[in-house]
Amino acid sequence: MNPLDLFADQPAIARRSIPIDPGVTAHYRHDLPGGLDAPQGLSHHMLTFFLSQNERQVTHVDEGGEYDGAMEPGDFYLFPAGHSAFTRWQSVDTTLHIVFEPDFLSRVAREADWVNAGSIELRPIVKTRDRKLESLVQLFLTEIEQSDFGDKLYLESLSSMLGIHLLRQYCNLTPFNRPYVAGLAPYQLKRVLEYIQAQLSDALSLDAMAAQVGLSRSHFANQFKQAMGVAPHQYVSQQRIEKAKRLLRSPQRSITDIALECGFANQSHLTKVFKKQTGTTPKAYRQQL
Repeated sequence: MNPLDLFADQPAIARRSIPIDPGVTAHYRHDLPGGLDAPQGLSHHMLTFFLSQNERQVTHVDEGGEYDGAMEPGDFYLFPAGHSAFTRWQSVDTTLHIVFEPDFLSRVAREADWVNAGSIELRPIVKTRDRKLESLVQLFLTEIEQSDFGDKLYLESLSSMLGIHLLRQYCNLTPFNRPYVAGLAPYQLKRVLEYIQAQLSDALSLDAMAAQVGLSRSHFANQFKQAMGVAPHQYVSQQRIEKAKRLLRSPQRSITDIALECGFANQSHLTKVFKKQTGTTPKAYRQQL
C-alpha cells in the first residue's frame, strides 16, 4: 500500500503533494484527528516530520516498537516499506511526509559508489529528533512553499542530501572503498559548461548534466563543485542571473519574458533569486543602467 493512497481517505484542513525527484514525493498536511493502518506493510518508505505539536500520538511499527505520547515540532518517525505499522493522532496537527520508493536509497548509494546497494535496510523509528534532518526539512519546506513549487535542480540536490543522511544514520549497510578522483577533467568541464549555457532557458536537471560527462548524479555534483567551487544548482542560478542582467539592458524586453528566457518559472521567481544574489530587483537594476 502506498502511503499516499492511505492519506487520500483521511480528512484534512489542507494538503498538498509535490514530486521532488523520481520516486520521491513530499506530502504536506494540516490534519484533523485520525489514523493510518498498514497491517500488510507499506510499498514505500515514509518519513513523517512534525511541524506542530500533537497532544497524543500512538505509533507502532513492526520491529521498531511503540510510542504513546505527545509529539513536538522537530520530532519524526520512519516507517520502512514492508513493515506492518499503524499510527493514531488525537489533535489537529501539521506534518510533512516524505514518501520514497526503496529503490531511491539504492540509487543514491550506487551514485555515491559508497555501499553495496543490495544490502540496504532502513531501520524503523517511532520517535526521535535529528538536527541535520530538521535543517534539511526546513530547506524542503522553503522550496515547496513557493508558488512555482521551488527550483527543480535544487530539490534534486536536497533529495540526494536526504538520501545520504538516511543511509548514514538510519540504515544497516555494508560500505566499501573505491578510489575517488577530485574534480572534472578539463574536457568534461568544458562540455558541461557549454551544455548549461545552451540549456539555461530549460528545466536543467542533475541527471541531464551528469549524462553529458558519463557520471552518476552524485559523482558529478561532487566533482563539479571541486572544479568550480560551487554546487551545480548554485552555478546554474548564477549563470541565469548573469544572462538576465544582459537581457535587462534591452529596454524593449519585458521582465516577464526575460524571466522565462532565463529558465525561471515566472517574474516573481526571477525577482526573488535576482534580489538574493544582487541585493536589488530586476526593475531597479534596469533603472540604474
